[in-house]
Amino acid sequence: MRRLLLIAACLAAPATLAAQSSQFGVSGLGLPGRHSSVRAMGTGGGFSIFDPGSSVNPASLMEQSAMSASFTGLQNFRSSSIGDRSESGRNTRFPQVMIGGPLRRIPLALAASFSTYTDRDFALASEDVVVLRGVPVPVFDTLTSLGGISDLRLAGAYRAAGWTFGAGFHVITGSTRNDVRRVFEDTSYAPVRERAEIAYSGIGVSAGLSRPLGGSLTVSALFRMDGDASIERDSTHVGDVDLPIAFGGGFRWRPTARLDIGTHVITHRWGTADTDLRAMGGTGARNTVEISAGAELIRSLRRPQQRPIRLGARYATLPFPVENGSQAHEVGVAIGSGFRFAQDRAGNDHAGIDLSVERVWRRAAGGHSEGAWLIGVGVTVRP
Repeated sequence: MRRLLLIAACLAAPATLAAQSSQFGVSGLGLPGRHSSVRAMGTGGGFSIFDPGSSVNPASLMEQSAMSASFTGLQNFRSSSIGDRSESGRNTRFPQVMIGGPLRRIPLALAASFSTYTDRDFALASEDVVVLRGVPVPVFDTLTSLGGISDLRLAGAYRAAGWTFGAGFHVITGSTRNDVRRVFEDTSYAPVRERAEIAYSGIGVSAGLSRPLGGSLTVSALFRMDGDASIERDSTHVGDVDLPIAFGGGFRWRPTARLDIGTHVITHRWGTADTDLRAMGGTGARNTVEISAGAELIRSLRRPQQRPIRLGARYATLPFPVENGSQAHEVGVAIGSGFRFAQDRAGNDHAGIDLSVERVWRRAAGGHSEGAWLIGVGVTVRP
């Protein structure tokens, strides 16, 4: 495990780059997931804390009007650069699946969801020169990782006296298959290859609440605490990493019948994992903050979910430094829309399709930069 992490850290800033996925998912536990539905993505994440199709705040489940299942697909087109070297890549993800709805005769909603906790799916390459028997020998190194960490959540929400309370239980699990190769320019040296499967497991809990203040303003807050992630290499326990405590809040404002505005601020205390990751040879971890704001403009009051216009923006810092002493950040702008097949109903959770397009820019010290187009497709069905 330690050797793999050290190799990953070295390859994070290579002289020559070949990246098939995000270079910002190489360090630490990977690139954090968003836990958002496509509807929320179309608003830059501004509605995530209020959206019942997102697994951010369990209290939002009470916004569902009927039992439904939703599936999220995300196509990623990306260009990564280190200094004057750049490569392009693309991949497809299914970062969010949820099924749930309200119970009859009881102000209670239940749901089960699957979402991406962190993504460690990437391929990196570098060139170097090593000295063997006193002779410099050029080498070509590659590091490939497939997999990541997933978040399985069981959650419920209950409404009483104008307040909505939510709670969730999270199972954190997943694995990555790592493949490290070194090829020597001098063919008298045999290629070197090392494979390993890294597995992760842990549990967490979350809680949330929301309350309307007047007819047009709603406030919401959330708290989440994840314990330690146990890490195994090829079924052998190699260590534990502290997972973060997260908390945040937001508000939703409907100034007119056609306009809905949402925003939130969430912080994840990833800094608690810094010591553990450094002990394993990584670059550590930093606390993060996420700020999102978005709006949804309804085109028809009779059919509010028929092709609304969604806009939003997002800023976030990333937890795992690409290089020691630095912290990466990302900025994104998004647009989206959707439609429902049940045109006579106003609920957001009826059968339909949502679409979003987001442009994201990521930056870090040392000349690391990345631009990506994220195209989301969400499908909601009524079982």
